[in-house]
Amino acid sequence: MNKSDAELRSPIVNKDNSVTLNLKSENAKAVEVTSELVFETTRATPNLEGVLGGHIPMKKTSKNIWTITSVPMLPGRYAYSFSVDGLLTLDPLNPLIRRVNSLTPFGGSINKVDIPAEEPMPWEFSSDIAHGEVVLHKFGSRTFKQVKGCSVYLPPGYKPTKRYPILYLLHGARADSLTWIFSVYADNIMDNLISEKKAKEMIVVMPDGHKGTVGALIDIAPFSKALDSEETRRKILEEHTNYFIKDVVPFIESRYRVLKEARAIAGLSMGGGQTFNLITTHPDMFSAAGMFSSGMIDDRLLNRLSKVKQQIKQYKLIYISCGKRDPLLKQNESIKGKLEELEIKYVYYTADTGHVNNFWSRSLADFAQRL
Repeated sequence: MNKSDAELRSPIVNKDNSVTLNLKSENAKAVEVTSELVFETTRATPNLEGVLGGHIPMKKTSKNIWTITSVPMLPGRYAYSFSVDGLLTLDPLNPLIRRVNSLTPFGGSINKVDIPAEEPMPWEFSSDIAHGEVVLHKFGSRTFKQVKGCSVYLPPGYKPTKRYPILYLLHGARADSLTWIFSVYADNIMDNLISEKKAKEMIVVMPDGHKGTVGALIDIAPFSKALDSEETRRKILEEHTNYFIKDVVPFIESRYRVLKEARAIAGLSMGGGQTFNLITTHPDMFSAAGMFSSGMIDDRLLNRLSKVKQQIKQYKLIYISCGKRDPLLKQNESIKGKLEELEIKYVYYTADTGHVNNFWSRSLADFAQRL
């Protein structure tokens, strides 16, 4: 390795919070990046090809170095990977790897880059505050006929005899009950907000949301393919509703003392669609709802909102968020349009980003403060 090779770095966080990625390859004909970072050519595509920014071409320099620089980014953690002549690969210059769901090509691993902030962010772990705890449960689902998992966040100083508000968080497709913890950092967010008295003490429940598990890819594969069919998506939503109402809620609320009048629900991507489905089929169950980058939204679901608008108008909070470059942007704008048509108040949050965990961390922090 010559001196110039030894000095090659990737990723590089620039002063303006843009990120430069580099890869040396003398023989490659084409190198692309798939990333949560936003590049000038990143567009919101109408399918999941754009979930991690699509395949963005990198430029080759005279020194056989393939390079690309993102637009200035908000502070946070972003995932990326390379494709060299169609072969998926991690960045050999970056030792930082992140656990992700099976949507990624590396069986649960992908490179990450951290863009620091001048002040601590809500999702960062702090050793100077009191921390809640995350309890992992297993329970039998009669709906799915499977053993399912569920992560439960209990606030600092949790007392079993006290009743707490409860928030159900639903994950996206091909994820699981640990995704909100390991990818969105929901426990850190709640610890920090509660410590700063920006959010109430509450129980946060993060259940598995579909058949199969991330570890059982043979179960996930047919589920993922099923999302392409509108008819099957509807069946999946109906099945999830039965699972949530008959399996998840009874299991949790028989073990924890909760204020049922302060029961909130929120979800990201597929979980956002499941949230919308639940509040329009069982509106009296909840007092607030958040839908982050919602998927699985169609006219049938939107039209159902008209039938329950009086109940939904009583909610303390209806919250919608979606990135400007998210492939599901149109679906989320359709929710906004329907709410406006029915004169239902809502809060909307957006940023110049795509279908990414960093945006959902920001959405959760904003949503939880408003509850």
